[in-house]
Amino acid sequence: MITFKNKHFTGVLWILVIALFVVAVLTIESSYFNTKEINLASTRCYEIGGEVILEIHNNLTSEYSFECKK
Repeated sequence: MITFKNKHFTGVLWILVIALFVVAVLTIESSYFNTKEINLASTRCYEIGGEVILEIHNNLTSEYSFECKK
């Protein structure tokens, strides 16, 4: 087993792991809230008798364009 005696390497490794975790959490959070927003906008559009035009630009983050046509 390799032991890491270089404290700088271990510190940098921890920083990278934490940074990757933060990026993953923010991406998941963005996707979750975009999905909630799309569902709410679609529901309101259908309630007023409109037609939903939705274009998803990025499946990972659910980046989208939304339009409600009457």
